[in-house]
Amino acid sequence: MHPEPRPELVGLPPTIHGGSDDGRFLDFSTGVSSLTPPAEIVAAIRDADLSRYPHPTALPVREAIAPLHDLSPERVVVGAGAVELIWALARVFAGAGRCGVVVTPTFGEYEQALKVSGARVASIRMPAPAFAFPVEALEAALGASPIAIAFICRPSNPCLTAAPAGELEGLARRWPGTLFVIDEAYLPMFDGVESVALAPNVTLLRSLTKVFALPGLRLGYLLASASVAAAVQTGLPPWNVSSAAQAAGVVAARLLLAEVGSIRARIAALRSSLAERLSRVAGPPERTGGPFLLFRSERANAIANYLRQRRILVRHCSSFGLPDYLRIGVRAEADQEILVRAWRGLPARDR
Repeated sequence: MHPEPRPELVGLPPTIHGGSDDGRFLDFSTGVSSLTPPAEIVAAIRDADLSRYPHPTALPVREAIAPLHDLSPERVVVGAGAVELIWALARVFAGAGRCGVVVTPTFGEYEQALKVSGARVASIRMPAPAFAFPVEALEAALGASPIAIAFICRPSNPCLTAAPAGELEGLARRWPGTLFVIDEAYLPMFDGVESVALAPNVTLLRSLTKVFALPGLRLGYLLASASVAAAVQTGLPPWNVSSAAQAAGVVAARLLLAEVGSIRARIAALRSSLAERLSRVAGPPERTGGPFLLFRSERANAIANYLRQRRILVRHCSSFGLPDYLRIGVRAEADQEILVRAWRGLPARDR
């Protein structure tokens, strides 16, 4: 006899992601802002008092974020990245004997968190190439059996389409027993996409580190009803957000409204520049939005491998179930030129 984990976790592979901790690579595989982090946030991280425990529920950050959304701090939960909050939501609202729905193609951690919780997982797919929000299919799934929680990325990643806010709000009204988790982590970097309205069964996820180019800091937050927020907070360990991240979060919240418009405009300019440069060697992207471009090619895997050999990372979308697509994140002009030069050297058979 020896200790055994739950059988559904044995051999469960980790989720595939973009991004790399290897500084030797030029990384176009994520959508983190390529701009320089604000000096005030960097100073707050440097000056954080690490000799004391942080607040156990990151109250200073919750108090700084709440006014941005006209909410009380009790309706804000802060996590070590939005992904920690995704796992907490699955742990609290899914679990054994329950079912969660994920609208795909999308971020793999929704499904992973549901599986680890013990829940059954149903997937509703947005078909390529339009990637239109499958409202009828989702409605049918909600009506077929009780759904505890539904994860919807908006704007979708990697598809770069945004489910109409009105459709999501209508679904939430018709299915009050389902918690609709709308992941808006990239929304501040997209033009013309407004947030979905909160409701008793609608929860929004946001990130402070993507827009301010600090992914290594790990800082995200959740907006919800007081009861949902309290339940999620209960499902998190104390001190989950470090002193450095809390200090940075307070400053980031203070800067967000003043800085986000400029950041979005600068990312849009870089996105347009990258689309123009790559169009000369790869053809036009199929979709663009926020910090991303989405390209379609039957040779997507070969292109990604060729670039990787030259220490350039792009996101081959096979793990999303889209083997003919590449997602490319925006970077600075000098980095873009390196990517274009490498792409130009592709063997003719792989173009």
